[in-house]
Amino acid sequence: MLKIKNLKVNYGDFTALNIDKEIEIDEGEIVGVIGGNGAGKSTLIKALTNQVKYEGLLEKPKSVAVHLQENAYPTTVNCQTILEGLLKTSYPKNTKLIELVRFFDFEKNLKKKFSQLSGGQKQRLTIIMVLYQDAELTCFDEMSTGLDFETRSQLMRKIREWYADKKATLLLITHYFDELEQLAKKLLIIEKGRLIDFGNLNDLFQKYVGYSAIVVDSEEASNFERYKVIKGEEGKVAIACKDEDEQQAIVEDLVKQGYKFMITNTNIELIYLNALADSDIAKKEVEA
Repeated sequence: MLKIKNLKVNYGDFTALNIDKEIEIDEGEIVGVIGGNGAGKSTLIKALTNQVKYEGLLEKPKSVAVHLQENAYPTTVNCQTILEGLLKTSYPKNTKLIELVRFFDFEKNLKKKFSQLSGGQKQRLTIIMVLYQDAELTCFDEMSTGLDFETRSQLMRKIREWYADKKATLLLITHYFDELEQLAKKLLIIEKGRLIDFGNLNDLFQKYVGYSAIVVDSEEASNFERYKVIKGEEGKVAIACKDEDEQQAIVEDLVKQGYKFMITNTNIELIYLNALADSDIAKKEVEA
């Protein structure tokens, strides 16, 4: 479906993206693409859509659809006119478009102008047009930025339901790790234009975290030096467990001490933070 090998994008003397290994993404897979600002995530999308020149191998399907972070739609016409104009169709006669509009609960917004829509409604309009293309590969680039948690959750639920019985391949670029935990089975981690790792979510968790992690509500990492403390979110301490027995022993100790905590074996933020800490990029920064 999608094969990447030694992919490089340069802007003059600056290397914006350098995936120096071979990556294969199969049909029907949902892959989360994560990295900090300027990591090269959007550059990857531009390479997939031939918006930038690149070196290396990039085998991709014929049809690629992209959901962009921002879209400039006409503000003087209603949403039905926007749909009909950009998709070159007649809404009342197009059963496929009618199905999408109904699925995303958008009928009541058809007569509204784009400027009258809420943030979530604007995203739904764009998603309808992206999904209408039935592309073999669809890239969602920060589709829920700026939306509140409930609206984001509703959108993710709709996306998951829509693709439940379809073979389309998805690349999801987002800063919201909870969205990926709902949808993605694999992760592509890039930072400062470099490939950090690619693989199955569970495999990456075991590689960079362990059997499980116990996340404690505490900022005092020094209180847990007898355990294997790993990188975690700010304001909390993350403890890696190598197996179930060690997890149980640590849990009993924390309970005795009165700490509040949670146990996880799927946390994408922990994967990202510890993969980054283990990378050559982090090691070079320490040496500098």
